Amino acid sequence: MVAALALAVAPLLWAGAEKEIVPATSVEMVDRFVPTTVTYVSLPGLAMDVGLPAPGSRNAPPYGLLVRDAAGADAFTIVTSDVAPERLEARWVVGRVTARAFAAAAIAALDVRGEATAGLDSSTLLIEVTPQADEPITDVQTVADLAGMTDGTLVRVPLRFAGESMPTCVLAEEGCRARLLAAGNGIFVHLAHGIPDPESILVQTAYPSSVVPGRWTGPQIRNGPDLEAFTSTLPVQALAGSGRILVLASIVDDPGLIRDRLWLGPALFALLAGILWLGARTGYPFFRPIVEGSRRWGSAFAVQEAPATPLPAQGIPVRVSGHATTVDGRRAHLDEVRAVLLPSSARPDGNRATAALSLPGGEEVALAAYDIGALGSVERGEVVRVGDVRPALWAHWFGTDLRLTFGSAAERDLAAAIARTGGPRLGSDR
Repeated sequence: MVAALALAVAPLLWAGAEKEIVPATSVEMVDRFVPTTVTYVSLPGLAMDVGLPAPGSRNAPPYGLLVRDAAGADAFTIVTSDVAPERLEARWVVGRVTARAFAAAAIAALDVRGEATAGLDSSTLLIEVTPQADEPITDVQTVADLAGMTDGTLVRVPLRFAGESMPTCVLAEEGCRARLLAAGNGIFVHLAHGIPDPESILVQTAYPSSVVPGRWTGPQIRNGPDLEAFTSTLPVQALAGSGRILVLASIVDDPGLIRDRLWLGPALFALLAGILWLGARTGYPFFRPIVEGSRRWGSAFAVQEAPATPLPAQGIPVRVSGHATTVDGRRAHLDEVRAVLLPSSARPDGNRATAALSLPGGEEVALAAYDIGALGSVERGEVVRVGDVRPALWAHWFGTDLRLTFGSAAERDLAAAIARTGGPRLGSDR
């Protein structure tokens, strides 16, 4: 049953955990298409490459990032992160190996700026792209491995970006439109270096070096005063200009959130394996009652009177597990305790029990009473373990819940008769 439940529930929990993470853009966040009732948000975009102190940084990660969807977008989302923006300059880049006529001119312009361009290959340019879902990608570990690759090959390579970018339009005869460049719109060329090798390569992107791409996933935090104070500072106002900034909620980045959620399903199966291993050692005992008239128990008789089996002189030995109230009013918690079941004789204190369990310490537990009616009963059955079945009684009413196991079915049936009718006295045949 546990295995079937895990197989049914684990995929649902796994899928539900993924659905909790809502993909969003900065425009959707600012325009409040993503309500603050959404717990987890996944936000891709471009972060300003400036390390600002996070809003309310006393109890938050140290960096506050201004993230937007595109270099020229005016909507900014605030992301609180442990990762500094400059660390995002080193990343895996997916791009196509391509030859461009302006590559030689770009190298010459970088050389004039004083950049280290010695050994830079003018025939190899990497254009960063977003690949198709089913398009094969070649993983490359070093820049040197790109040499000699076929034009148009899609590769993934670790690179570190350094310095400022150069708009490709400055290398063209028609020049650039200043307003577009001021807004960050255009095609740019970066000088990047391999990781860990220092070999350089030109990379073409659709964004300038003032921003770094990334994806941030985490909970939304409503923190009005801290966010208002953050957006009113001069550095934020200078960077955002007239842009629209979300001030109702921010995202606290949690890089391990998706990975931890995806482990939820396997963790349930690991828990199931542990439960099954423990059960193989302990046996998972459970009580299986005798159902009168069933195929398995068709020959079973209803115990109304004591059977002819004589009661042993020392009572019926039994093992008891569960909890009950003793005759003197103390709560007893028992775990496979050896006891003796005896008929109870009438006491002047009004004890009307038909049978009692004598515990090793001399205490007694009343096993049944004449007037409990539908409030409780003593049921016949067996305690089932892995590879072991023992005849048993289940006594339950009020604060009593006991499982009694016997050495034989005859002793169990005799104990059931005693509990119901008082049974024979010691040494008698009835």
